Order: sequence, then structure tokens, then C-alpha cells
Amino acid sequence: MNDTRQHGPTVLVTVGAVLALFASGAIALFAFVGWGLTTGRLADTKVLSGNKIPPRIATSVTVAAGLLPGEQISHFYSASMTPQGDGNVLTNKRVISYVNDGSNAWCTSVDLGDIASVRLLASDSWLEDSTIVVTSSDDSELILYASTEDGGDLRFADAIRVAAVDDGG
Repeated sequence: MNDTRQHGPTVLVTVGAVLALFASGAIALFAFVGWGLTTGRLADTKVLSGNKIPPRIATSVTVAAGLLPGEQISHFYSASMTPQGDGNVLTNKRVISYVNDGSNAWCTSVDLGDIASVRLLASDSWLEDSTIVVTSSDDSELILYASTEDGGDLRFADAIRVAAVDDGG
């Protein structure tokens, strides 16, 4: 006859060790993400206004989006883990969307004075980004994406509208 009571402490120790390992991994992951967000190595999950963008991200966006001298970031959003991967940017001169996935890179923009309309296709889910469609005076469309978190999609679209009106668009 095998006494199962002898295995009880071993099972508890094993389960405890697995739970401790899982908890340590989760804490390490949250610490890494927190460090990445505060240092600007990782993109935030929400739309950021210019004064909330960490300097490292601002520098990455300046290069990736090809900002011109004197161009200042008003709003920024990236659906990528890093700001170099993709971004949607409103500056004091243009609206910009860029992607660099390692094998393909492109960047398109519309000058604020050329904006004819701005439409927000709001997402019903916090898991999906909203779409902002910027139509230029020549009827071409620039598609931007913005997180719904904290109403960032609404603020981003409104900021584009205001910037376009202020610039005469």
C-alpha cells in the first residue's frame, strides 16, 4: 500500500515554485514595459500630445517621419512596440503616417493647408484602434490610426481639424 500523504508536501512545494516563477516573470515583464515606456524605448499604448512624448521617442519620430527643421510634434500614436516601427503624427505643419517593418518603409503626409476634411471612424472596442481619414484638396486620403484609450482618437482627430482650420485648410 502506497501512502499518498508523503507526496502532499512535494506537490505543494512544486506548485508553489511554479507560481513563484510565474509571478516573478510577470513582475519582470511589467518592470520591463514600465522602463521601456518611461525611457522612450517602447511606444505608449495611447495617443500622446507633444508635451507628453519622452525625448527618445520624439527623436525616433523625428527621424522615422522625416520631420523638417522647425516642425514640432503636436500628437503622436504608434500601434507598434517601438516608435520606429510605425507612427501617426500631427505636427505644426503636416499630418504624417509612416511604417518601417524592416523590409518595407514608407512615409506619406498632407500639409495642414491642403486638408479638405477629417473623418473619425470611431472603434466600438477598446481592443481596436479608431481610423482617422484625412482627405486632401486633391481628394487623396491619408489613413491614420489612433487608440481609443482615454479618448485619444477623439483628441487626435479634433487636433487635426483645428490645425487645418488654423492653417487655412
